[in-house]
Amino acid sequence: MTHYGGLGYPALCPYIFYEDTGAAMEFLERAFGFQERLVTKDDEGNFRHVEMERGNAVVMIGSPPGHKSPNHLGQVTVGIYVHVNDVDDLFRQAKAAGADVDGEPKDEAYGVRSFGARDPEGHQWWFSQPLSDATS
Repeated sequence: MTHYGGLGYPALCPYIFYEDTGAAMEFLERAFGFQERLVTKDDEGNFRHVEMERGNAVVMIGSPPGHKSPNHLGQVTVGIYVHVNDVDDLFRQAKAAGADVDGEPKDEAYGVRSFGARDPEGHQWWFSQPLSDATS
């Protein structure tokens, strides 16, 4: 992991725009298990920059002026794919938190067990774990 400002960062950190950063932070923690890593606010208390992490995955989130969510645009604008240790457990957590899940986790021919879900603003997320009998 590369280090920047004392924090370790993976080589790729998606930056996801939300209309409501505070609500997004709460949902990502409750439904998908992300934890607050870094939060900066302006003088009025508005979020300037947020980083959340889950394991070694980092997502950055913010609310640029005039941003319209996928729900307001009527289309998905981003897909985030996250590897996890227990996809079935995360599925139960996400479903209990009200995530719009695409169905039960299933074993895929390409060697993972996965499910998809959308957050309240319509961003598409996929979560997977390797199948124990998968071959490279």
